[in-house]
Formats: sequence, C-alpha cells, structure tokens
Amino acid sequence: MSSHHEIVVLTLKNLFYRHTEIGTLTDFLVEKYGFKKIEEYDHDIYELKDMEQIDRKDILFEEETKAPIVIEKVGTKSSTDKIIEGNYLGEVIKAYVLGEINRTENVVEISADERYPVYTAEYQMIKLVSESGYALQGFLEKLIIDLGLRIESINWSFHRQ
Repeated sequence: MSSHHEIVVLTLKNLFYRHTEIGTLTDFLVEKYGFKKIEEYDHDIYELKDMEQIDRKDILFEEETKAPIVIEKVGTKSSTDKIIEGNYLGEVIKAYVLGEINRTENVVEISADERYPVYTAEYQMIKLVSESGYALQGFLEKLIIDLGLRIESINWSFHRQ
C-alpha cells in the first residue's frame, strides 16, 4: 500500500510589504526567520530616483503621519522568480516569489540629523507550499501581524502526490 502526501498551496496575489529596516519580504524571511535562498532570478525593468514631495500617508505608518516630508524616492520594478525555503512549526515551507515586484525606498527626514528609510514592495504573486496547511495558516497569520501585510487575494489549493 503506497502512502499519499497532500501538498497545500497558499497563493497570495498583490501583496503589499512595508518595513523600516529590511527592503524586501524575501530578505526579511531570510534574516528574521532563517529561510534559505534556493533559486533566484531577478531582471530589472526600470529604476527611478526622484527628489519629490509625496503625501506622507502613502509611505508612513498611520501613527507617523506628522513626520516631515519625504526628501528622496528610489524605485525599481523588476521581474522575478525566487524560491526560498524555511521551517515554521517544524514543517518545511517553500516560498515561490513570481512575477513583477515594485520596490521603493523613501528617505524621511525627522530632523537635520535624523533620517530613516521606509521600504515598500508590492508583489504580484507569492506561493507558499507545505505539507501542513496548519503551518501555512500560522505562518501567514504571523507575517500579517508582524509586518501588517496587505494582501488583495488569498487562495488555498490542495494536491495529492
């Protein structure tokens, strides 16, 4: 009698990430959760660098909207295909980052001596794959709470192997 494994796939579309220390979600998962890069392909489509004033609410967390204006904006749009792998609740989770990524780094000036970056990235699609739906659900909930992720669409699928 052969045993069958069920693979659970969680597809996240139009995911919005924002952080003040780490520029991308994949770098965050590597640095904070110990994920390892398995495969990486990144092709820049364009890059822009601008010195413009932007509405503070577009880049800052709500409680920081009284901070001074943005003084610099650097943005890139790229096409990517990345695979990273890590563990959560003792289960292996693979994250496939696919499609276009729009990234920006905005430098906010608090005072003449205090400036800090605000990184944002919008991902077209991320697929999280594991043999444990429970681990995927817990992992996603943790990321949403820790990072305040905004996700336009979340779809579950299950496959037998």
